[in-house]
Amino acid sequence: MSLSKEEFIRYSRQLVIPGVGPEGQEKLMSAKVAVIGAGGLGSLVLGYLAGAGVGEIGVFDSGAVELSNLHRQLTYGTSDIGKLKTALVRQRLLEINGGIKVNAHEGLLTRENIKAAIERYDYIADCTDNFITRAAINRACLELKKTYVHGAVYQFEGQLAVFEPHSGPCLGCLAPGAENQENQACAEAGVMGPAAGAVASMQALEILKLILGLETLKGKFAMLDFRLSDFNVIELKKRPDCPACGSKAQLETRFAGAISLAMITPEELKTRLDSGTPPRLLDLRYGWEHDLVHIPGDAWTDFEELIKTGAGFGPEEELVLYCKGQSKSAAACRALRKKGFRKVFVLKGGIDAWAEKADKRMLRY
Repeated sequence: MSLSKEEFIRYSRQLVIPGVGPEGQEKLMSAKVAVIGAGGLGSLVLGYLAGAGVGEIGVFDSGAVELSNLHRQLTYGTSDIGKLKTALVRQRLLEINGGIKVNAHEGLLTRENIKAAIERYDYIADCTDNFITRAAINRACLELKKTYVHGAVYQFEGQLAVFEPHSGPCLGCLAPGAENQENQACAEAGVMGPAAGAVASMQALEILKLILGLETLKGKFAMLDFRLSDFNVIELKKRPDCPACGSKAQLETRFAGAISLAMITPEELKTRLDSGTPPRLLDLRYGWEHDLVHIPGDAWTDFEELIKTGAGFGPEEELVLYCKGQSKSAAACRALRKKGFRKVFVLKGGIDAWAEKADKRMLRY
């Protein structure tokens, strides 16, 4: 492969960097990268990869642009609300660089389908915001012997790692107990837009350095506190007891499956609420979120009070917990189970799923 005159001009600002040059650019143009998630991290990572000339890019996401995305997902605009992110970002990337190939993959990735979905790509960027998908990515890359770059952002904080799970430490080595936790997505925990931008820039750089054969964060974990401007990098080691890659790994039942929760779907909850014996429905979001929109017949309940004391509810009461997604309510459900509550359910997908499947007229944010 040789660069055209136009390509020399397009990539001239990076061609002059030691370690890149025409040979490095040819590596970038021959590379195939899958970016899983086209939100706060992924939408920005994708733009940088396209601009750098990565030859083939896979965009994986599920769902449409929402108003609450726009403070950090700068690829999209107000006129894009309601449109699928995968289609929009594909169009945007080809506008940035018409010389690359962009594959839009719309739909949820699961443990069952992720391996086939990413097999064609050389490197993977994990730009997701929930542990279940992260665990599935980790498992697929372990089995396919692929290297992937993990990025995450939370409020003013970020984290970054490069995992080569078939030969080095993996996500399970970093957090062996994480399969028992329900990570809060940014919709519930909150995120500052520039924090997402900073992590996304670093994540894109790690992908490009992998392709170019430069030194990366492989085997390391970067912790980024943007509030205090405090950045730390630690060495990771492969753990023999890792639930994902260790000698006694039980990924299907522990690492990727997490703790089994009693879920109730929006359709099932609607039927129960319309019956003569509805359960107690508890909204665990912030008070202002409840005031903005809530499910009729619910009761706002302080999350911290509920997990600490039970908030006055009895262990034999039938409770259905909900939040924006389901992570907050899942954490509360586990806490109540430990206190002896027997009839606690989590609204699957939270109020977002309720608005999509049970009450399409409900305000979404």
